[in-house]
Amino acid sequence: MELQRILAKDSRSAMEQVHNTFGKDALVVSNKRARNKTELIVAVDLKADLEHALDDMQLEGEHTKEPMSEVCEEFNQVMESKIFKTSPDFFTSENTPPSFLSDSSSDVMDDNRADDKRDQLHAREIVDLVKQELAVMRRELTLSDRLSSVGGKITNEAMQPFANALSHSGLSISLQVMVADLINQSRETEDAIGTISTILGNNISNINILDDMQGVHVFSGRSGSGKTVTCARLARQKALEYGENAVAVISLKDFRFGAWSQIQILCSQAGVDTFRAKNNDELKNILEELSDRRLVIIDTSGSDAASSIRSLSNQLPEASYHLVLPADSSEGGVRSSLSASQDIWESIIITRLDGDVQPWPIINVLVDQDIPVSLITNSPSLTKNAEAITGISLIDQSLRDLPMGFV
Repeated sequence: MELQRILAKDSRSAMEQVHNTFGKDALVVSNKRARNKTELIVAVDLKADLEHALDDMQLEGEHTKEPMSEVCEEFNQVMESKIFKTSPDFFTSENTPPSFLSDSSSDVMDDNRADDKRDQLHAREIVDLVKQELAVMRRELTLSDRLSSVGGKITNEAMQPFANALSHSGLSISLQVMVADLINQSRETEDAIGTISTILGNNISNINILDDMQGVHVFSGRSGSGKTVTCARLARQKALEYGENAVAVISLKDFRFGAWSQIQILCSQAGVDTFRAKNNDELKNILEELSDRRLVIIDTSGSDAASSIRSLSNQLPEASYHLVLPADSSEGGVRSSLSASQDIWESIIITRLDGDVQPWPIINVLVDQDIPVSLITNSPSLTKNAEAITGISLIDQSLRDLPMGFV
């Protein structure tokens, strides 16, 4: 696979450029605004890369092939240094400002370097996400090949529509094989839903953070995950319970355009005080001023989230840390978010869980990770409370939201 960067004045022009250059089979990995232009990261030649992945996934035994280390190394080098420019020397040579610049332009150069740094961090996140997605694809293909000869077939004809709906939902191959016997033993869809929810749900731990939500709670998640709205929503819920003067929200190191205005508006609607900390030192001073508040919620930046959380956990070891994941997260994205700071998270909060989105990639990860799920939100409205959830109720809701055309 080869990744290419496209810059154009708007999304339509960018897509036309992609189709003209790479054809309609090109995969858009990322789409964002960069310096008043639309930036697309495009993956091409996926078929060739899949052949490499299949070669690399041969089962152990006499037919095992040598690992494609040179190919993988070359791919990573191209992706990181040529496409995303995330190599260590990118900012030490190519983007070092010339010494003859006047002092009056130094502030502009500092702003440009800050923008470049944020672009570099965003590119690094995309690189890590692509690697995680490829790893998930490799694992699923390997499991599918191994398990095809083991079993997992649906022999109960009456339950075949339900099984088809489940197989198209995003449930992992290993979990599909696990529930196949349960489906075969069920007489009706309702029986299968109850049995699967109980067995899989018991493998997902849960915690109700709403019961006694006090102290400092830190929320982290990728940009666009609904993290800021979740912070304002919980602040509103607890302000109604504790009183407006007992709750405060802090925006930490979020330099995105409009981010500070957004959280100010949301918290104003929630009726709670809002503060802004540009660094950890300012955060420390603000927390000292808010020491009499019963609950302080910290909304962290979505950029370089893993590094920020690790640094913050060293400064605030007594705080509670929650990872916010949208219901449509990919499995690779979930594993990437968890892996960097797995021992920090107290709970996972799932946002945007409505009937059109099923969180099976998140469920796939929660089943084999000892990280509890705590809350869900299923409405963009700030007045709609977040709800506590268990593993059983999460899977039960997801099964009942399967497309009725299949069931």
